[in-house]
Amino acid sequence: MKPPAPVLRQRLRRIETKPKPVHVVQFQDFAGIGKLPDLRAELDNIIESIERGDGVSESHYRAGIDQDEDSLLADQGIMHLHLGGKDSDMLVFLIQYADRVVMLETNTHLHFRTQPAGKNILALTQAWLRTLEKDLTAAAAQVAAAATEAERKAAEEFRDKRAASIAAFKAKAGLD
Repeated sequence: MKPPAPVLRQRLRRIETKPKPVHVVQFQDFAGIGKLPDLRAELDNIIESIERGDGVSESHYRAGIDQDEDSLLADQGIMHLHLGGKDSDMLVFLIQYADRVVMLETNTHLHFRTQPAGKNILALTQAWLRTLEKDLTAAAAQVAAAATEAERKAAEEFRDKRAASIAAFKAKAGLD
């Protein structure tokens, strides 16, 4: 059995419209939106919308999302959403995986002024993010192993039923 592929950060321009749990345990509020009730409510609505599988309102995506590339998303797999409208400098940075979304931090566009883009995002150097991605890879391996084991058991059950059926046919036909 070959090892499972490592868990990959999705590089989609938008949040998928399927329910995904949102991981906020290590979330950092560098922009201070916790003190701004309207922006905090927007973030809460985004989280709830992702968890329900509704995706995210177009008002939270950057202008030109379909015309040009987001270097941080392309290079690091880190997406950003705007709080307060498309032209707002209040951003939430996150990573989208196939089965979950991890909220990293609120901040401004400062991460786009570094080379490479996003090199100062604190979460990139945090052990918890590396541990989370290792755990996701290990869980994928367990799922693959369980699927393989289930397939093996199903094949064995089919083989045993077939053998019993042939034995019963031979006994009935007097071929034993």
